[in-house]
Amino acid sequence: MVPSDVEPTVEQRILEAAVRLPAGGMVTGWAALRLAGAAWFDGQWVQGGEVPVLLPHASRIRGAGVRVERTRRRLPEPVDRYGVPCAPSETALLHEVRRATSARLAGVMVDMALAARVVDLAVVRDLASRASRHEAVAYALERACGECRSPKESEMLQVWEGDLGLPRPLMNREVLDLTGRVVAVVDLLEDVAGTYGEYNGAAHRSRERQRRDEARAHALRGLGLEGFVIVAGDSERVWRERMRGAYDRSLRLPGPERLWRLGAFVPAQPLPDADELALDTIMREHHRAYDRPGNRPQGDRGPEACRWFPGQPAGVIPSRSCSARASNGACTLASLSK
Repeated sequence: MVPSDVEPTVEQRILEAAVRLPAGGMVTGWAALRLAGAAWFDGQWVQGGEVPVLLPHASRIRGAGVRVERTRRRLPEPVDRYGVPCAPSETALLHEVRRATSARLAGVMVDMALAARVVDLAVVRDLASRASRHEAVAYALERACGECRSPKESEMLQVWEGDLGLPRPLMNREVLDLTGRVVAVVDLLEDVAGTYGEYNGAAHRSRERQRRDEARAHALRGLGLEGFVIVAGDSERVWRERMRGAYDRSLRLPGPERLWRLGAFVPAQPLPDADELALDTIMREHHRAYDRPGNRPQGDRGPEACRWFPGQPAGVIPSRSCSARASNGACTLASLSK
């Protein structure tokens, strides 16, 4: 039994499911993607926060809190994520997308896995082509975009091209003036019409951030770009009205008459190699401590079953100092300060 003072974090839930896996079983779906480094995947859309696991057809797993996927086919070779056997990320993504409650959510899932750079889109599409057709999977993979850095950007893109039928824009691109200076990095840019869009969440509410946002919008208007801004709480009707209005107002200037130039794509920051190495060292030390006599619960698969890390919304994992403890015979997590 896990002590009552242990915080039920996402990683703790995954760990508690992993230590109960039968032979041949593995973590899959959102949990496997989380452990691969796609920190947006936290299972909040799953009723009860159940951890998905992939089992051989005849296997069983004891206890609640898991969502079982079974197959009569040969299971994929598991990937070891700090001791937790996980389905390959492409397989895990397909398991999760098939369970999406809407096509929109399915699209977000694919985009966030691509943003975190934990899947190969060509491999996912190949795997999907070998299975029975699933409408949400087909939609999400056909319109997949590897340039969205947040779920709201993915939703904004899907409304832009899916609901309004507007041309596929670029995402997270630099806008340069004619001297080559970076004026802004915008969330959405339709470069033929000269339309840009931004999603401003809670981080944009401070007076200083609003001041900077307005100065940036003024600079972009000065270059001849027409923009729209979506803020947290706006209805999708408002989204569509602002997108369509900005697109219709855009100047559509030919290249030689423009006062701006297109810059580079700006991806989400990956986890630095040094931070990954430090996390690996921390986990190995935990495994050694957990493997000492008296620290392993009866029937536990051992230290190879323990794995966790903290995440952040941008889809990558920040560096943190982590520790773990074995208490009352249960492996628990104590993921602490940055």
